[in-house]
Amino acid sequence: MAEKKFAGLTGPVENTAVTADYESAQNFEALRVGKLGVYYREGFKIRFFAFEELERAFLRVQEVRGRMCCGQAFFAYFRMVLVAGGKEHDYAMSEKEQLMRDALAAIAANAPGLPIGVPAK
Repeated sequence: MAEKKFAGLTGPVENTAVTADYESAQNFEALRVGKLGVYYREGFKIRFFAFEELERAFLRVQEVRGRMCCGQAFFAYFRMVLVAGGKEHDYAMSEKEQLMRDALAAIAANAPGLPIGVPAK
């Protein structure tokens, strides 16, 4: 089996602890939450965000309007947004709201000091 390639914020991550954490991480469709960080697929790589690198995590709802033969329908997609390095990263997406809320709860449980949710203005 091929070696898994992890891509961190600053480049490739080659660490046996990260590989083991990925294998044992909770799976939330396109997103995995482990003890060391958050993982999701991006092409042939697996993006890895260590909890120490994250500044905030929250959900973003993306509403899509679809035109049908008999009218319009609205669909909601839920994106996990990870803020790291002053930038938002929101590649993990699902139609299942509760699944994404459970992933956010798993992030909060594994990184208790990480701010969760959108900051108040």
